[in-house]
Amino acid sequence: MARIVFRQSRPPDRQDAAEQSEPSWRETVAAGGASSLAVAATAAWRAGVEGQPAWQPINAVSHIAWGPCAAEEQRLSARYTGLGLLLNGAACVFWAWLYRRWRRSERGPVSPLRLAGRGVTISALAYVTDYYLVPRRLTPGFELSLSRRSFHWLYSALAAGLILPEWLAFRRRRRSG
Repeated sequence: MARIVFRQSRPPDRQDAAEQSEPSWRETVAAGGASSLAVAATAAWRAGVEGQPAWQPINAVSHIAWGPCAAEEQRLSARYTGLGLLLNGAACVFWAWLYRRWRRSERGPVSPLRLAGRGVTISALAYVTDYYLVPRRLTPGFELSLSRRSFHWLYSALAAGLILPEWLAFRRRRRSG
């Protein structure tokens, strides 16, 4: 006796399409975390190059809450450093979300060149937003402790952090098959 199996095929609904176009939070947090770490490490490095304590530019980010005096704080502290890292992380997760959202809208194969181009574009958009569109109180605060010579390093670190998780995944896929 033959067994007949009926499969239900359901047409894709709007929610399925929306879920496919939304970046996963895991991917977004990975890219945001990588970029936040890269930016913080670069800010600390640039502070050393410019003769300042490493925590000063991270503390300066907390000027959003504590005002310009945050940029004068030179030591590691929960109040300034902790909030500075949290605010930097939140901003980087936002830029990672935008980066991942753009990726979901693209068609075609992923290439390292496309990853780099998208990362640089989002980083440039972040710079323009940070220093030309938002009120002074909402800027990242790096300008309060670092010279403008450091900015291309900071925004390059943002771009590198945004593309790093996807670039590593690209390399894994390429090696495995």
